Parts: sequence; C-alpha cells; structure tokens
Amino acid sequence: MSEENDVSLPRTTLQKMIKDLLPPDMRVANDTVDLVMACCTEFIQLVSSESNEVATREGRSIIHPDHVLRALSELGFPGFVGEVTSAWETFKEETKTAHSRKADLRKTGAEQAGLSEEQQILLQQQMFAEARAQSMTTSESAAAMHAAYEQALAAQAQAHALAAAQQQQQYKQEELEEEED
Repeated sequence: MSEENDVSLPRTTLQKMIKDLLPPDMRVANDTVDLVMACCTEFIQLVSSESNEVATREGRSIIHPDHVLRALSELGFPGFVGEVTSAWETFKEETKTAHSRKADLRKTGAEQAGLSEEQQILLQQQMFAEARAQSMTTSESAAAMHAAYEQALAAQAQAHALAAAQQQQQYKQEELEEEED
C-alpha cells in the first residue's frame, strides 16, 4: 500500500473483537493484530472498489447498500450477503428509533402532555407563585404571594372577558353599518 492511501481500523476496537471471539485462555500477539488489521483494511478496500464498479455499471455516482451486496456476491462471498443484509436492517431500525427519540426529547413536558400555549403560561405562573411561596419565610408573606397570584389570574380572566365584549360590540357596529349601506 502507498503512504497516501494508508488507512486502518481502530486498533482497540479490533483487539476487543478478536478477544471476544477467542477462548478466555488464548492470547494474541501484537503482530497478529497488525496482520488482521491489514487483512480487514484490504477486504474493505476490495469490497468498496467492487461496489464502486457495480454502481458505475448502473450509471450511479453514489454507492448504495444493494451495490455492496452485489459486490460481495461477485467477489465470491455470497455467504456474507445474508448477514450483511440483516445488519443493514438492524441499523435502519436503530436509526429510525434514535430519530424518533430525539424528536421526543426536543418536546417540552407541556407539549408532550398536549397543553396549549395559554395553559402552559398559566401553569408556569402557578409554578412561579408556588416557588415564591415556598421561599417565603413567614406564612403571611406566602399567603400574600398566593393572593397576588389569584389576583393576577382574575385580572387575566377579566382582560379576556373585556376583549371578547369589545370584539362582540365591534361586530355589532359593523353589522349596523352594513345594514345602513
């Protein structure tokens, strides 16, 4: 292999794989690990090169999994196709599950519970009031804080009612103006 194309696999990962496949009382010399790494690298380059040829014959510029499967068969490794296909299906499922989990993690607890934005704001205000009440040193201060929270809720309800009444009045006025025209 030339220096510019010199690539290899992670040594510790390969050592662990070898160790897991051998009996517990068997050890592997460092030269053997180096040889296995060289063989694995050469195999990957061979399969990659053949996959590229398969894709090129089909007029494709991207190597897809089916190109790799055909390359394995053409190189005389048809026994690998089933296991590689199974690994590919497992990878796709794990990736789909991981994407779904990430999307769920991006949601807030309130969004997951299906609360509207207004409900979330009210819940937040309630939580702030409760936190302030817990941090107060006297029960009178806590009661005053809770009363202030109740007043804020009542003021918000009044504001909504007033806005609805104003909107209703505006609609009636517009209807009267339309009738006059």
